[in-house]
Amino acid sequence: MMDRNKLPQSLVDQVKRYLNITWSDTDTDAKVIDMMLDAEIALNHKLGAEVDYFTPGQERRLYLDYCSYAWNECLNEFDGAYRAEILQIRHKYEVAAAKEGADEE
Repeated sequence: MMDRNKLPQSLVDQVKRYLNITWSDTDTDAKVIDMMLDAEIALNHKLGAEVDYFTPGQERRLYLDYCSYAWNECLNEFDGAYRAEILQIRHKYEVAAAKEGADEE
């Protein structure tokens, strides 16, 4: 889980680049960091797993898109627009958890 006090600036910069935020000030950075922390919690819940959102792949794209919807204050539209991706990723983690459970038996 991300920690506000240990969040690398490179991750904040990556999200800002995706959002086309080209300026840097304390208030904007604080808002982006808050959004990033909220995005991780919300997406982990939707996906049913704790995920690394900064490894290249479908999870990172979904995370950045979630941040885009949050930045543009239209999160109410996110689930409908990304339902298929959410279900695909959720299924991936459910299969992995089931396989891990079978391996333990």
